[in-house]
Amino acid sequence: MKKTVLIFGISSFVGSNLVSILQDEFRIVGTYFKSPVEIPGVTSFPCDVLKKEYVASLIGLIKPDFTIYAVGLSSLTECKLNSQLSDALNSAGAVNVCSASERNNSRFIYFSSSYVLGGEDLLYKEGDIPFPNNVYGNSLSTTEFFIQRSCLNYLILRCSPLYGRGYAPKHPNWFEVVQDSLAKGQPLLADDTVVTGFLDVTILGQILKSLLSANVSNRLFQISSKDYLTRYEFARLLARTFKKDENLIQRTTGSFPADANKASPGPYYYRMDTFNIEDFSQLTMPTIEESMRGTLKRLSGNNLA
Repeated sequence: MKKTVLIFGISSFVGSNLVSILQDEFRIVGTYFKSPVEIPGVTSFPCDVLKKEYVASLIGLIKPDFTIYAVGLSSLTECKLNSQLSDALNSAGAVNVCSASERNNSRFIYFSSSYVLGGEDLLYKEGDIPFPNNVYGNSLSTTEFFIQRSCLNYLILRCSPLYGRGYAPKHPNWFEVVQDSLAKGQPLLADDTVVTGFLDVTILGQILKSLLSANVSNRLFQISSKDYLTRYEFARLLARTFKKDENLIQRTTGSFPADANKASPGPYYYRMDTFNIEDFSQLTMPTIEESMRGTLKRLSGNNLA
C-alpha cells in the first residue's frame, strides 16, 4: 500500500510541481486556500492554515505518513510590505501544521530558503546560525528554530531560489516573468547585486522523493545549484539557453528589499554548502547551466520553451 503525503498548498508553485514527481510512489492529498485544484487521482480540501483546530482535525482525519508545508509568501518585496502576512503564512501557519503533524506521528517537511542567511560573502553551512537581513528570511528562520526545538519527526530543506512552471499564472515566479518578457520581445530590468543559486524545482522534487523513500528524519539539508548567479546573469543565461534575445535583459541595482536596520547596501551573497545532501544522497548538484539545460529538455515542445 502506498504511503500518504498530505501537501498543504497543493496549488502553489512548489506544491503543484511535487504532485507529478511524488504521485507514482505515494498517495497524494492536498489542501488549497482560494485556488481549487483538480488533479487526476488527487483529493483536495479547502483549508486556512491559520485555523489551528481545523488543521488539526484535517490531519487527524487523513492520517498522512508525511505532511508537506508548501504554503507561504515568498516574494521578498511583498514580505517587507506586509510583515504580518509573512509571519502568518511562513511561520504561524507552519507551526499549526507542524504541531498537528507531530501529534499524529506524521513527518513534517518544511521548505526554507537561503534568504535565512546573512548575505555575507561566505559559503554557509547548515550549522551556521542564521542572521537574516530581510523580513522573509526572518519568518523562515523563526520557523526553522521552532521545528528543530519542538518537533521529533521533521525534515527541513533549505533551498536556493527555485524556478519552473507553476500552477497559478497570476503569481508567476522569476523564470516565468523572464520567459514572458522574452516571448513578447519586451525589455526586462533584472537585479545584479544579489548572488544566489538557482535550481529547477523538479530537482528538488526528486531529492525529496529519495529522502522520503529512505525514511530520513530530523535533518536539515541545504539544497542549491553548484554555482551562483545574480538575477541579471540568470535571466541572460535563460535567454541564451532558450535562444532568445539576451540583450532584452537590462541590468539594475539596489532593488533588494533588505531590512535597513540590519543590512548594508549590498552586494548580498546567499551561497550554501551542499556537501551533506550530496554525500547523503550520493549525487552531485548541477550547475545553473546544467539545471537550465535540463529545464529546456523537459519543456521542449511547449510553445513557450
